[in-house]
Amino acid sequence: MPAEPHKRRNVLVLEDEAVIAMMLQDELESLGIHVVGPVSNLASAVTLAETAELDAALLDLNINGAYATEVADTLRARRIPFMFVTGYSRPEGLRYRDVEVLRKPFTGLQLRLALISLLNDRKA
Repeated sequence: MPAEPHKRRNVLVLEDEAVIAMMLQDELESLGIHVVGPVSNLASAVTLAETAELDAALLDLNINGAYATEVADTLRARRIPFMFVTGYSRPEGLRYRDVEVLRKPFTGLQLRLALISLLNDRKA
């Protein structure tokens, strides 16, 4: 039986800072990952989280002053692993205490390690 062809991973990127969004997209694409988005607003992110075929998501926690928890809720309901990407400390009272946070600024290596962790969660 022939081996299954390598499936390209789909990762949603929610980021409201254009330069960071472009950097994330470039880095992910260099790893052979298809970027869904990037999107810079919560409404678009929720729609994609509800409808797109996703393997994982990178969510900027603070989007124009609002937390991305509705997007996180949608992803959690669909059992799609995600992590928060933020330059801020983890807010007190954030429901998702178990979700990894990738702190800005981060290196390409830190991003790659975070992605490995996320995509391995998807296989479990």
